[in-house]
This record gives sequence, C-alpha cells and structure tokens, in this order.
Amino acid sequence: MTSGNDPIVPLIKSGYARVIVEIFYEYNHDPHQVIKDSGLPPDLFDLDQEFLPQEPMKKLIYLLANQLGITQFGDILRTAIRRKAIPRLIGQFAECYSVKEALALTQTVFQYDSTVVNVGLEESHGRTWYWCKRAVDESEHFLWSEVWAVLYAVEFVQVLSHSDWLPSQIKIQSDNADIYRSILGNSIQYFVGNERIEWLIDDDVLAIRPRITSKDTESKAPLISWHANFTDRVFTSLLPYVRERNLTLEEAAELLSMSPRTLQRRLTEERTSFRRIKDNLLYTVAADMMAEELSLTHIASQLGYSNIAHFSRSFKRISGLTPKAYQKIILSLND
Repeated sequence: MTSGNDPIVPLIKSGYARVIVEIFYEYNHDPHQVIKDSGLPPDLFDLDQEFLPQEPMKKLIYLLANQLGITQFGDILRTAIRRKAIPRLIGQFAECYSVKEALALTQTVFQYDSTVVNVGLEESHGRTWYWCKRAVDESEHFLWSEVWAVLYAVEFVQVLSHSDWLPSQIKIQSDNADIYRSILGNSIQYFVGNERIEWLIDDDVLAIRPRITSKDTESKAPLISWHANFTDRVFTSLLPYVRERNLTLEEAAELLSMSPRTLQRRLTEERTSFRRIKDNLLYTVAADMMAEELSLTHIASQLGYSNIAHFSRSFKRISGLTPKAYQKIILSLND
C-alpha cells in the first residue's frame, strides 16, 4: 500500500477494458478504431491481468457512449458488468454470511484490481450507505467513469442478493442525473454534486446471505440481441431513408419487400421492435447532423418533426439527454 502523499498513476486491470470491448464486438461493432482512439494497447484482446492507466478506460467508456447513445450504451454496459466483469471477482465473496459483510470486504478485494479504490460502508442516522470516493476532475470522461462505478455497485448488489434490487437514493459527484434516469429509471432519487458516490441500502437487503455458485463465476454471453443478424440488416437498409422522411412501419416493410406483420415478427424473434430500431435510426441521424453543426431547427424539420420542441422531447426520450445537453456533453469530444 502506498501513502496518500505518493504520486500514484491510477491503474486498473486491463481485463475490465477488455470485457467492455468484447461486448461491443459481440454486437457486430468493429472495436479496433475505438481501441485506438481511447489510447488502449492494440493487443488488448491478449491482455487480462496486466495493469493499465485508468484514463484510457475512462475515454473508452466515453467514446462508446458517444457512438451508441445513452440508452443502448447503458444496456450494453450493464450487460458487460453483470456477465463479464463481476464473475471475475464474485467467487472471493462466497464465504460471506451477508451482503453487508461482502460490501465491507470490497475494500480489500477491489484493491487488487485497481490502485486507487476507496470504498466502504457507513451508517448515518439509522441508515446504511455504501460509498465510493473518487478524485473529481473537469473532463467529460469523468462523468462516464462515474456511470461505470454507479452501475457496477448496483449490479454487484443484485448478484449478491439474487434480486432486481435498486437503491431508493443515490448520491453522485457529477451534476448530471439525467443519464442515470435514462439507464436506471425514475424510481431512484438522485442527489448531485456530492463529495462521493453513495448508494442507500436497506437493512433487509444487507442481511441477505449471498448464494454464490459456480455459474456466478462464469462469464456469460450477452442477453441483448441488438444489432445482430436480421436486425442489423434492417437498421443498415433503412438508415439512408431516415434523413429524408419519417418512416412508418408500412413504408419500412415495403422498402424491405415484406409485409408489416412479417417485419414485426422477425424483429420480435430477435427481441427488438420497429419502434426501437426507428428510435436508434433517428438518434443516429440526428447525432450525425449535429456533428455537421446544422441547427436544431433544421434537423427537426429534416427528420419530419412538427417543431423543435417535439424533436427535443423525442431525442431526450431516446438518448436520455436534450439535444442541447447532448451537444455540450458528447460533441465536446471534437474539441
């Protein structure tokens, strides 16, 4: 252990970056450019236990969020954490008698995967908070590294408790709660601008005895089927038309030379829908047009919205951010 005065370069096991890229790759996305742009080593797929600087990891998460959109990226990130990242360590908590004991043990276990982990449990006014303190910086990457930390803790407690647990309250260090509402929903009360991240955990959850089996320690294939096979071809086929018209299901089916009923059935088989494809098409095209520095009024009109307010509401429903917030947070990467 190093003292608080030592000039440490924050490090993290390379395996965490790899699991995110692996999930990204399994959804038929080419990872090579994002690996290069984030500053990760080109031989990342051959690494696992080696330590890497945390900054490329933060940038990786930021770049993927920029490329995929908030909602879809949130799904992929949660899948990567639950099915790839947590199984790496969960076996070390098998002897714990309660979720509370397991969370207390994370301070010891996590330090072998990251050099600057600072987590713990704290009771205050009869309530128990699990906390994580991180150095705050002004970069756009910080927000997305915080998203990783918040989602990791939620998924970790869910695995320990074998439940769909969500905290009733979360304190975050950043000032943006919209992203969390988009990914985790509106049932959670968020408090922004805090000194550390904190999750409120009820006593009944803390008392649950973890039931960790060999299945929990195995990395699993992703559950989400977005952008695979037929779905990918539909998305690619319709993308050129979205910029010029507001496609209906019937128009899309005609372009694909099939009936609307067949199109819906095939998409349902791959656990998606025309609505979800259309949302992602509109998000992709709108993001591209914003990158071209076109006005929001022009974009709204081009995509078939009656006014900019309608476009703004739709964009926020899809991405979790208003168009203006997207421009500020995401497109600042170009700077």
